[in-house]
Amino acid sequence: MKTNTFSIEILILALLVAPLIYLGLIWNQLPAEITTHYDLAGKANGWMTKEQAALYTVGISLLLYLLLRYLPMIDPKKQLQTANYQKLRLMFTLLISAIMSWVFYMGNHSISSENFVSVLMVIISVTIAGVGNYITTIKPNWFVGIRTPWTLDNEIVWRKTHRLGGRLMVAGGIVGAVLAFLLPLAYKVGITVSILLLVSFMPVVYSYICFRQEKAHRLN
Repeated sequence: MKTNTFSIEILILALLVAPLIYLGLIWNQLPAEITTHYDLAGKANGWMTKEQAALYTVGISLLLYLLLRYLPMIDPKKQLQTANYQKLRLMFTLLISAIMSWVFYMGNHSISSENFVSVLMVIISVTIAGVGNYITTIKPNWFVGIRTPWTLDNEIVWRKTHRLGGRLMVAGGIVGAVLAFLLPLAYKVGITVSILLLVSFMPVVYSYICFRQEKAHRLN
């Protein structure tokens, strides 16, 4: 277990450093200012100097690592030191690393806004599907998972909600990734994000229904 944990830790650190290494390799080819944000229609509406982008990347990487690395230490339930949590850390780190690398790649190549948005939506959708694959067996805690008053109050509700939520996230992530390439640019972000929000919201409603059912069962 310690060997596996160490290996994942090294992989997480490598993923966080990868965008900075890539940025260093293409530094001289980048323009002084690069696009870092797009609106829902795929039009650029945010820019940074490459120096600002580098500092931003360092800050986000460091904050993400420290937050996810030491979150288990302040979890009152002490349920985050699991192999699944480490895999979830890996998934979130991969998401951030992929997005930052893709932004830098865009700054160094002539790529249409539609292709940029498509790849970005695919990265997010695939990550959601990956998280859903691991969230089904995560144990009750205060920081990670589908945390509602009803899941935190009842371990059975937690387990049922995460089983459903994980499956919905996998299905929604796969559908979102496919639609990210098939839909026109005008609808790409809106529909894809709506699907991802829907599969995230449905387990919240289900947790309340499940809680009421469990409460009724105990009373009977």
